[in-house]
Amino acid sequence: PNQPKNNLVKITDFGLARSLKISSISNNSSIIPKRYCALEILRNNDQSSYTEKSDVYSMGVLIWEALSNSEIPYSYIADDNQVVRAKLDNERLNKPLICDRQLWTLMTSCWEDEREWRPNFEEIKERLSVIKPSEVSDIREPISLPPTGCAFKLNVDVSRNGLLGGKFRKIYEAQWMLDKGTGSIVLIEINEAPTDYEVLFYKERDNHQHIINTFGFVENNFRSIMLLQERAPYGHLQELLKKHVFEPTPMVLINIFSQIIDAMIYIVNKGMIHGDLRCSNVLVFQMDSSKPKENFIKLTNFALARPNKSSLLEDKRLTISVEYCAPEILRSVGRLNYSELSDVYSMGILMWEACSQGKLPHGSSISNKEIRQKKLNGEILPRSWMCDRQIWPIIKKCWENEPESRYKFQVLQTKLSSINLEPGQIVYDAEWMRKKTSPIVLIVINTETAEREASFYIELSSYKHIVHTFGLVKNDPRSTILIQERAPHGNLLTLLKRQRFKPSTKILVAIFSQIVDAMIYIIEKDIIHGDLRCANVLVFKMNQLETKENLVKLTNFALTCTNDPSFINNRQTSISIRYAAPEIVASRSQSNYSELSDVYSMGILMWEACSQGEIPYGIGTSENDIRRRKSTGEKLPIPNEWNEQISSIIKDCWYMESQLRYNFNDMMKRLSNVNIE
Repeated sequence: PNQPKNNLVKITDFGLARSLKISSISNNSSIIPKRYCALEILRNNDQSSYTEKSDVYSMGVLIWEALSNSEIPYSYIADDNQVVRAKLDNERLNKPLICDRQLWTLMTSCWEDEREWRPNFEEIKERLSVIKPSEVSDIREPISLPPTGCAFKLNVDVSRNGLLGGKFRKIYEAQWMLDKGTGSIVLIEINEAPTDYEVLFYKERDNHQHIINTFGFVENNFRSIMLLQERAPYGHLQELLKKHVFEPTPMVLINIFSQIIDAMIYIVNKGMIHGDLRCSNVLVFQMDSSKPKENFIKLTNFALARPNKSSLLEDKRLTISVEYCAPEILRSVGRLNYSELSDVYSMGILMWEACSQGKLPHGSSISNKEIRQKKLNGEILPRSWMCDRQIWPIIKKCWENEPESRYKFQVLQTKLSSINLEPGQIVYDAEWMRKKTSPIVLIVINTETAEREASFYIELSSYKHIVHTFGLVKNDPRSTILIQERAPHGNLLTLLKRQRFKPSTKILVAIFSQIVDAMIYIIEKDIIHGDLRCANVLVFKMNQLETKENLVKLTNFALTCTNDPSFINNRQTSISIRYAAPEIVASRSQSNYSELSDVYSMGILMWEACSQGEIPYGIGTSENDIRRRKSTGEKLPIPNEWNEQISSIIKDCWYMESQLRYNFNDMMKRLSNVNIE
């Protein structure tokens, strides 16, 4: 490659060739190579537009492409029709990063708007023969030490043990020597110099709970760069999923995704991006397939980290992963168009991979060239049957062809947090096979207390404001399956948040009265619901004008128990701190359930409904902060414009001392006396 005379190329593909003298048979505009062709062809596309000078224009683009490492012209624009508009608006290609001044002058002369001003091929050949480009080294110099120096020394501070694995970089088990440190560690062997941005991450950007902790570089006698990091006891997420060591529920996956996105929000706020999001770059420190809060992960591998600038030219020698990267990066061969939104695209692939139990995107039998073409054609991965139906639309939004149409990480976090997945339950559409009646769903309950939960559904299902359960389905003995009536409008929270239902105060009072009516019935059965919130209210009829045309029913008995304050919730189902009464939050054993703890939650439910589905205490507030605020008696804000009587009822639900709260019978009387003007 360094000897010009030792190179020989031949031109091919004459599919669009035509005679300059004989009229073309077809002027089909759909086959025009819009990114490469001359401006006059884009304007007219007639026989007179095709000349030697139109090929000269394309020759200029060819030279640019060769000097840009085969980057697709105008790679930052996805739609070819938008490329046409940009070219006709005189938007030129940028100068390649490694480009001789004389070659750049030749290229720009090929792109003259007036074709008469362009050189012909004889002139191009002559100009190329006299150009003597300056020597530009494109070979990375080997280095024996990282640019920051070494904080540790091998066999003095740490010892290297057996090889653990590593596809791109070898990972060794390591051990602190003497009293140099504590905790499990690994040594990562880097065969070539890390980029400045990767080093920057290890120096300044790893101060986040969901980013791998890096101790520093290790001096050694193996003429290689060694990086010392904490060790994840379970390895990386992709391997755990693929080997079925870890089979997380949708709720657990959402928790894991939220942790990754939390790290990405931190990274983006620091002006950087990761560049290579995938399950194999997620390390697992704690895992539990059914308990979301018992999972803890950290992001690793910052080899492709770089500033959050889509126009920044980067090192073209770095290998990109076609399966995971965004289409705009494929159009630029990995050197341009990296941004927060390209990382969002990769986050979508990561989520798909996790929801597919570690399945390789696009499979192993397809070539990178085929994957590249699929992505450039706008094709996306199919939904896995294991992927939750509420997660899937969020994943698809990450894969919008135009980067600006994708969610940013902050919005992605909000969307994931708004998903309502009942713990331990999976809901399927269903239909009767022998008789036609009301629409139904199948509820699959996988929790340890499934039979107990099912018994509450069946015992309470005869009441008008409680979801009707037809009975149990005989199937897998490991699961409990219920047949229930289907709510045509879904749950109240989703309707409110999506602005599909904007009930007036009069309608809200009617809805609250129906919920309280259900609670009075439940209390009479000496039972506590345990999880009152808008997400657990199903809407069967809704009308923003007519009070009597609204019908809601209570559902989700995962936390339901008998009316016994000494009851201890030792189930897998977690309580929701946002909705639970202070006496439950303060109890380590999650006891103190009573009618009055449900009254407190009813107050939160009413606040949530009056706020058009706003999340209590805000989306970014940690559970520890909510615990603290509840323990000090802090209450949610109530706007002055709300109905005064409704506001008073809500406030009276939130007394710290449970005995000061009204019971549900008293609440029903107060709701019936609300004056609606």
